[in-house]
Amino acid sequence: MIIIALLITIVLMGQTLRQKFVQISILIATVIVVYFGSSVIQTAQRYERNNQVVTPATRYINMGLNPNTSGQIDGNDAWLYEQPGRTPKEKNRLYLSSIKHRLLNYSVGSLSEHFLKKATYMYGTGLTIQDFFYWYAGNKNNLEESILDRFGVTLVNGFQFFYILLSVMTFVFLWRHLKNKRSIPPAVLFSVLGVLGVCAFQVGLWEVRDRYSLLAVPFTVFIFSYALAELDIVGWISRFGSVLKQDVIRYFIISTGLLVFGYLSNYSLTTQLVEKNNVSIHQPYVAYAGQSDVKIKAHDKLKITFDVETAGNAGVFYNSAYSIFSDSKSQQVKKYLPLQISLMNTTLHKSIEVDSNGNTKANTMQKGKYVLTLTNPTNQAIYTQGIIDIGKADFSFNSLYRSISGHPELMPVMTVARSSQNTLVSKKQYNAIFTLLFVILCIITYMFRKKDKILPLNKSKV
Repeated sequence: MIIIALLITIVLMGQTLRQKFVQISILIATVIVVYFGSSVIQTAQRYERNNQVVTPATRYINMGLNPNTSGQIDGNDAWLYEQPGRTPKEKNRLYLSSIKHRLLNYSVGSLSEHFLKKATYMYGTGLTIQDFFYWYAGNKNNLEESILDRFGVTLVNGFQFFYILLSVMTFVFLWRHLKNKRSIPPAVLFSVLGVLGVCAFQVGLWEVRDRYSLLAVPFTVFIFSYALAELDIVGWISRFGSVLKQDVIRYFIISTGLLVFGYLSNYSLTTQLVEKNNVSIHQPYVAYAGQSDVKIKAHDKLKITFDVETAGNAGVFYNSAYSIFSDSKSQQVKKYLPLQISLMNTTLHKSIEVDSNGNTKANTMQKGKYVLTLTNPTNQAIYTQGIIDIGKADFSFNSLYRSISGHPELMPVMTVARSSQNTLVSKKQYNAIFTLLFVILCIITYMFRKKDKILPLNKSKV
């Protein structure tokens, strides 16, 4: 969508036919280099194409039309037709059938409402936190609480003002240009087309996530910079200050009262405890990376070795396994069967209890070396999503890489974490936010009181 936006900008805003030809040629050459460069990198990293795990684009279009969600990724929907043995063409046919069925169940009004829900889900947050819960400070031997666990609420709330300001100023700038039929600079046109293209693609076609909106932020900031230059913010403040100057103390008292009200009404955020998990080991991308379900033969075992560097942990081992058989209509049917899981702390020579869902009790996993054994207790082969087949890909950055004995191509899906009770925001952060807001209020009040000295009306001096 960004490339298309750039192409349209070149066609509409290019000065001469020769310049347009040169610019479009450079753009096409860049795309070709990136495309083949990507293939070279994949080959160098030993990635191989596996048709068993190739997934069609229609999979994500189908998720975006799910009437039971806001168009975001959904676990059951994501793996609807991803069973082993199906070719990409078969999957594509099934997803197209589902897309057709969902579209027929929408009216024009309900489909428009669904697109609005998608846009709200994607652009309404103002700061993304999705999928970043395992971003940690410190090293693996001294893991601290997640940065987003500690500062996420503060960052989200603190960023809202700037996010709204960016959006409003950008809209005002573009509206004034359209209303007065004024020309838009090429860089601004490219930015506008980029934002509209990304929004149209995600909302109108694809599945959505709040973090996808980050792609539009650089373009919005760029347009905002033009808006600041054109809208004469200093002159506007000076004129507005003339109105406020006589009653600035009254407005200061009212604003302070609102600030105090906000402080007291949300103070419970500093006292209410919520459960947080500080992760020691985590295998990401359970539902990503084109994972294929790994086959475990009848009565076969997989042994996984790993180290835990901290005390007081609980383990979560993904225990979803199934067999496949044909029903009376010769259709493939899944029958869910749990694996047998045993966990041993070989440092302490202690067995750890794991329930049928693959979970241990809190604080049962202490520091040490562990062996996790997964056993197929049945007389037939079963498939599990608790193991990922990475082929020859290099995952050496992950501590679980080559942790399965005799199977370097496999990696387990698991999480080991310490659970703790904490508040969403600390009292220090909370007090700092409102102190900063009060200081800003005092500065603004002083500026309006001394407007003629601080904000001169002579634009040439500004």
